[in-house]
Amino acid sequence: MQEKLAPSSYTTSSFHRARWNVLDLITVFAGRTIPASIFCDIDMEAAEHLRQRLSNDEQKITITAVILKAIAIGQKSHPTSRSYRLGLGKLITTPKPVAGFTVERMLSKSNEFSQSGDQAAVFFGVIDDTQTKPLRQIAAELAAYGNGDYKQVPQLAKEHFLSNFPWISRQIYVAMGLNIPYLRTIINRATFGVTSLGKYGATTIIAPNVCTSIFGVGTVEPQPVVIDDKIEIRKTMTLCYSFDSLLVDIGSAAHFVSTIRDLLESGLAGHLHQSDAVETVRIIPTVSSEPEIKKAA
Repeated sequence: MQEKLAPSSYTTSSFHRARWNVLDLITVFAGRTIPASIFCDIDMEAAEHLRQRLSNDEQKITITAVILKAIAIGQKSHPTSRSYRLGLGKLITTPKPVAGFTVERMLSKSNEFSQSGDQAAVFFGVIDDTQTKPLRQIAAELAAYGNGDYKQVPQLAKEHFLSNFPWISRQIYVAMGLNIPYLRTIINRATFGVTSLGKYGATTIIAPNVCTSIFGVGTVEPQPVVIDDKIEIRKTMTLCYSFDSLLVDIGSAAHFVSTIRDLLESGLAGHLHQSDAVETVRIIPTVSSEPEIKKAA
């Protein structure tokens, strides 16, 4: 009498195409690095004041925009942080910073990118010239990545296109990108990346090195700190800098983090675009008929 086989205790499924870009960068690019990490607590009072001053009813300036600008400014004086290795032993240093960041999107059933049902997808957005752009413009580009139609955002449209390549074609293409600078810039041209889990309440994250410099940031929250021998409550954030130790030595990495901390704790003093540096002036009516001019807080 033939025995009945026990039902399987597991299920199998295909890895969703919407996540192939993440998988390739983590397994191929990050897999070639020897990562190390530095943690730093940063006083974000000045950065928060800057963010609040520039925000209004029409546009909200996120703390991510301020962080991206600070890192890009810091990278100008730390060229190894914007370098990467080719498979043939060559070292490539890009002339200027390019900001990279994760973009989490839920793809609906009606979206052609989704194979079946709603699917969470992670894209990699990029913004050029964050070291010189106004914070309002950086915030607008971040909003477009988060809320705009992916077909209208060139970087998202490109990643959508690459995700539809057959698996074996993608592996060949990514492998070639490890040795050919032009192909690498098509796959991932960011000189640094930022992964933020603040909206989930996470303190910080050690992210995989899909490029030489990766930053994990969490929530900005009140914490007790000692200032001039007194305990004060300040808004702080933990920054985690993960870097490829084959390129960046620990001393240079610590100096880089210190530069970013100083920029954030000063509210980007001396590095703001003219449109961000000028205080908004508004007219506030008083009891008399003469207007009183005050600077907005």
